[in-house]
Amino acid sequence: MKNIYYILILFLGLSFIGCEPMEDIHDDINDEIDGSGALADKSYTLTEDDYESLGSSFPNFNSEEDARTLIPDFLDAQYPFYGEGSSINVTFDIYDPIRVEDYEVTSNDYNEAGLDVDYFTGTSQIYNVLENVFPQADNGDYINLMYETVAEEIPYTITAEDFDLIGDNLVGTYPDEASSAAQYSNFDRREDRDAYWSNDMILEAINVVLDDNFDDVTNQIYNVSYAVYDGSAGTESMTVQFNGNAYVAFGGTSYEVSAADFDEIGTEFAEEYPQPASSAAQYSNFEKRDGNASAWTEDMILEAINFLLDSKFPDASEGTQFAVTYAVYTGAAGSEVINVIKTDGDYELDLNGSVSTITTTDVFAFTNGSWGMPFTLSMEDYEALGQSYPNFSNEDQALYRIGIYLGMQFPYAEEGDITAVAYDLYSSGETSTEYVNYIFEDGEFSLIPSTRTTSLKFGLNNGLWVPDNTIRYSLTGDDYATIAAALEDAYPNPASSMLRYNNFDTRSDNDNYWSPDMILEAVNVVLNNINPSAAVGQKYIVTYAVYNGSNTTNSLSVIKVEDGSWVLNE
Repeated sequence: MKNIYYILILFLGLSFIGCEPMEDIHDDINDEIDGSGALADKSYTLTEDDYESLGSSFPNFNSEEDARTLIPDFLDAQYPFYGEGSSINVTFDIYDPIRVEDYEVTSNDYNEAGLDVDYFTGTSQIYNVLENVFPQADNGDYINLMYETVAEEIPYTITAEDFDLIGDNLVGTYPDEASSAAQYSNFDRREDRDAYWSNDMILEAINVVLDDNFDDVTNQIYNVSYAVYDGSAGTESMTVQFNGNAYVAFGGTSYEVSAADFDEIGTEFAEEYPQPASSAAQYSNFEKRDGNASAWTEDMILEAINFLLDSKFPDASEGTQFAVTYAVYTGAAGSEVINVIKTDGDYELDLNGSVSTITTTDVFAFTNGSWGMPFTLSMEDYEALGQSYPNFSNEDQALYRIGIYLGMQFPYAEEGDITAVAYDLYSSGETSTEYVNYIFEDGEFSLIPSTRTTSLKFGLNNGLWVPDNTIRYSLTGDDYATIAAALEDAYPNPASSMLRYNNFDTRSDNDNYWSPDMILEAVNVVLNNINPSAAVGQKYIVTYAVYNGSNTTNSLSVIKVEDGSWVLNE
């Protein structure tokens, strides 16, 4: 009897304890019952165990497409009793490391940037092309750009070790001359001596030296200085260019306008062009923004170049050529090169002169709304960061120290500023260049992680979990051309402007203005062209470039309706 009493108490206790949790579970699952299962409308965030159950070695997906493919089976196993029409918004991580996209500038790209030649003469032109080609760039995007640029002259002085190298390589061809060059570390220029070096022989010697010291870059120019003896010690120089097979003599002289030169320009033109002259002296560049009181025109710059070259090279003969490099400011710091030739005592643009260009590859990053080169650590930077070599061997240490270092390098950074960084990492006997992005938040630079969190809604349709059918699409150059062809009669000015700049001008006081209704009409043109058989109910989020006083992007969410048109999906 005593045992029965205890069992009865235990049973009643379990009944009271167990009732309320079971109600919570049922309330959570069975929001509504339709006879075939619970109708859910909830959110769920994948855990590390969930990724493992999906066969992933890491707590993330490689792409959104992987998530769309794998999550439905997971939901089917996780929620087998949910009914038709249920909806679950799943939050998950995607591995999204920095990807450096390769791009080679085309002839059309140079033309679209307003250039008459297929090469760049200044960095501002490079940024213009990047803006044209990638109007929808996002902060943190990287482009490995291959392009043609004017070959800047590289100075080089032949050393005593180089003369030894010349002696070793040319002793079989020119025994007396090679022996003398190695012994005295100079070229004997006395024509009556057995050790005499002619210009052609010196060019052969220069080939030996440059082959040993540089990679052979086609069209690259070098100004090579060397010691000579013509009865007394002296120096000479020869400008050479690599033609793809050998270094050959190159005409003309490169000249770079220095800060001191800009000071002289400021003094010389103070009365004639007071504000431009003052600006040039103060900032060591030519202001080139249209409408700015300190702006320099092309004719004014040529006038300043004439003044400089006349003062620096007073004995230059008729026909002398110069390739002059100078700093400019167009809203961003840059440089330009002009080629001039002395004609009738003045330097004029050398329109027919030979311009040496080389193929160059550089990495550019889009940050804070504009293109630029990433902050690249120098040898001095690595030393300041406590490294004995110009690289890091520990990635975690690199990322931690670089974040601190950026705070020292950019003391006036503003909240939300993004900085792109390039550094070298040594691992397994090899050195590679790594790219990372930092954002300035709460007074410090923080690493932007290589994973991003996103979410996707899945619905139970005919017994299967299917992802939201929204397609995200960004307009391409071909799309803008399609729009222009379809709408040029209806909107001639806006269509022409859009085709030229690959964007929609949204300034309402401008003749090229695209209203929201016009943009929706343009989106209809594109979607009917790229997906004419799209089913009713198909959704798109279309991203497009706009110009509203500056270059940016907007997005439009649309859905296909019964009459076949695309309307705003609000």
